[in-house]
Amino acid sequence: MATSVPLQAASSSGWLVGFRNVVDKEYASWWRTRRWLTHLILWFVVINAFIFLVGADGMRRHAPEDVLAELIEVFLRVGGLWTAIGIVVSTQSAVLGERQLGTAQWVLSKPLTRPAFLLSKLLVNGLSFLFLAVLIPTVVFFLQTLWHALSQPQLGPFLAGMLFHVEHLVFYLALTLALGTFFTSRGPVSGAAIGFLFAGFILPNIFPSTLEWLPWALPELSATAALGRPLPVIWYVPVITTVMWTVLCVLAALWRFEREEF
Repeated sequence: MATSVPLQAASSSGWLVGFRNVVDKEYASWWRTRRWLTHLILWFVVINAFIFLVGADGMRRHAPEDVLAELIEVFLRVGGLWTAIGIVVSTQSAVLGERQLGTAQWVLSKPLTRPAFLLSKLLVNGLSFLFLAVLIPTVVFFLQTLWHALSQPQLGPFLAGMLFHVEHLVFYLALTLALGTFFTSRGPVSGAAIGFLFAGFILPNIFPSTLEWLPWALPELSATAALGRPLPVIWYVPVITTVMWTVLCVLAALWRFEREEF
C-alpha cells in the first residue's frame, strides 16, 4: 500500500506554487513503497539476465571483440525497446489515474497550481525510472561485458550513445503524460504511445524522411555512437526535432490540463 504523504500548505505565489510538496508526494510513491524494488528486479531480469544469455552464447562462438559489439548493440536496441515500453506502461496512470480517482481534484483544491502538478510528475517519474531502468542496468552491464568479453565499452562513445537513449525515453515519458491529459482511459494512452513506438519500425521503410523529423532514428543513433562508429552527417536533426517534440508534448499537456474541468 502506498505511503500517504500529507501536503503542507504553501503561502508563496506563482505558477509553480506547491511544486515541492507534490514532488515529495511523487517521490514517496516511488521510494517509500515497494515500487522501486519491483522495477529494480524487473529491469535486472528483462535487461541484464537477457544480456547474460546472449553473452554466454556468444562466448562459445565468437571472438571477445565481436561479443562486446554484440552485447552493446543488444543492450541498446533490445533494452531500449523494452524500456521505452516500460516507461509508457509505468507512467500511463500518473495523470490519468488521479483524474479517474478524483485525487487530482482534491489535490488541486490545495495551494497547488496545475503546472506544478504536471511538472512534478514529469520530473520524479523521469528521474526515478531512469535511475532504475537505465543507470543501474548500465552499471551491471559494464560488469557483464568484463566477464563475457574480457573488456568493456569505450566510455566516451558509450556515454554518447546513452544520451541518445535517454532522450528517446524522455520523449515517450512526455508523450505518455500528454496523452494522459487528453484521454479518459488507459487503453488509448498506452495504445497510442506504444503504437507510435512500433510505427517507427515500419513507416521509415515507406517514408525514409520521417527518421529525420521524428524520434525513431534515436535507437539507431544510440547503438551506432556506443559502438564508436561514424554517425550520419545529419545526426543532429533528429536530436533537435526530438527535443522540440518533447517540449511540444509538455506544452500540450499543460494546455489541456489547464482546461480540465473538475
